Amino acid sequence: MTTFHERIRKTLKIDPQATAIEFRGEWMSWGELGRIVEGVDAALAQAGLPADGGAGLVMRNTPPICGAVLSLIASDRCLITLNPYYPDATLAEDVRKLRPAAVVASKMDWERPAFREAAREIGAAGIEIAEDGAVRLVPGLEAIGPGEHFQPEEDVGIYMLTSGTTGPPKRIPMTRHRILKTLEGAAQQFEKNRTLEDEPVLRKAVMIHQGSMTHVGGLWNLISAVMGGFRICLLDKFNAAEWRRAIAVHKPRAAGLPPSAVRMLLDTDATKEELSSLVALRCGTAPLDADTIDAVWDRWGLAVLTSYGSTEFTGVAGWQIDDFRKNWKAKRGAAGRLNPIYEARVRDLETDEILPPGKEGVLELRGDHVWNGQWVRTTDRAILDEDKYIWIKGRLDNAINRGGFKVHGEEIASVLNQHPDVREACVVGVPDKRLGEAPAAAVILRDGGRLTEEELRAWAREHMLPYQVPVRFVFVDDLPRTASEKPMLPAVRALLAEAAEA
Repeated sequence: MTTFHERIRKTLKIDPQATAIEFRGEWMSWGELGRIVEGVDAALAQAGLPADGGAGLVMRNTPPICGAVLSLIASDRCLITLNPYYPDATLAEDVRKLRPAAVVASKMDWERPAFREAAREIGAAGIEIAEDGAVRLVPGLEAIGPGEHFQPEEDVGIYMLTSGTTGPPKRIPMTRHRILKTLEGAAQQFEKNRTLEDEPVLRKAVMIHQGSMTHVGGLWNLISAVMGGFRICLLDKFNAAEWRRAIAVHKPRAAGLPPSAVRMLLDTDATKEELSSLVALRCGTAPLDADTIDAVWDRWGLAVLTSYGSTEFTGVAGWQIDDFRKNWKAKRGAAGRLNPIYEARVRDLETDEILPPGKEGVLELRGDHVWNGQWVRTTDRAILDEDKYIWIKGRLDNAINRGGFKVHGEEIASVLNQHPDVREACVVGVPDKRLGEAPAAAVILRDGGRLTEEELRAWAREHMLPYQVPVRFVFVDDLPRTASEKPMLPAVRALLAEAAEA
């Protein structure tokens, strides 16, 4: 049986001169990408990292770091993800707590003194990758030093850092068996008549990759693209102008965007002709309201194919283009249909009984390839219908108990998002002396939007139950976000608390 290790390395060698990754207008060939993979392989071996050892990798969206990802994925070593967007002190502390035997990072990250000192303190070997792809051992960190280092569990290929949307991030172990199952699913999505056993081929098509690789979706996009032989247009983050340029130049049939970026795109003057190559936008990382999906369809004729998953459970449910065209009106607002590799059920929050189709409760999932085949309770409220479509109604950990009335931040935000001057709202619970806690909203206005707190509160009273209306509205240019563009709820709470004290 062909492993994903073999598939990746075979793809890299098909045509070394062919273009592989475009970044900021410059192309890297498959051969150049392969040399980075070999350079990281050699540096880790020279530093003394065992064949089954783990290496921390600072996950920037750059072609050289893509090569380092492929080196670790296409081997028996373990990839431990590190977030480059952490403040220096936070990243350094993460390294100290984790204690990887080796750390791989770009030159710009090795120039962060606190990060470099943390690697030295724990005795980690350091591997630096320059912008031109040159790989070298960091002076003074040429070999693994003495002391106890992190030892990956057997068969774990990735320790994936969660986004930290609702609290401190944690790392989720992903076994190679799970990685293979996920990649097989992706192969069926992009190569319906091919399997991983078929010989890889290179394609002319270009995939637009704007999702951060610190998020599981961004990482899967890279690996799936390479395994499928697709060329990649790599963006370091979403920028509407750069994304539109990429669409105009490469003319993909589908492209992925997080919900916040879909809303930002609707605020631009992008025309149907400009996006004419596209038939669909894929949208994950967080729920997207049905009104926005309809607005995209009405304006550009594009299907927005939402999906549902998490770091723990990848690719749980989603829409496909034919399914969307046939069933969207009947299943409007659903995140998609359950992936056949999973089972799902919904339990009542009060009685814990398993609910019939169409009833809302807490979602539980089971898959043979994850969590030893056990049922696992998520933190999501959901509805599962008789056709296995899933509606995600919000998170249990963003429930707000307002003097005995339980309200949910996502539901309130979805109503606020319907105001014509609101691009995006985020609602969280804040302390309230009389009621215990109450909802408060951070709001981004659309370009040209003119709205006061009093006007929005009056509008909310017309569209919500009295106890759902936020006690505070704060207008912001943007929300604190994770690398996957999801609002960071603890940071939003802090922002609202700071505004209340001002």
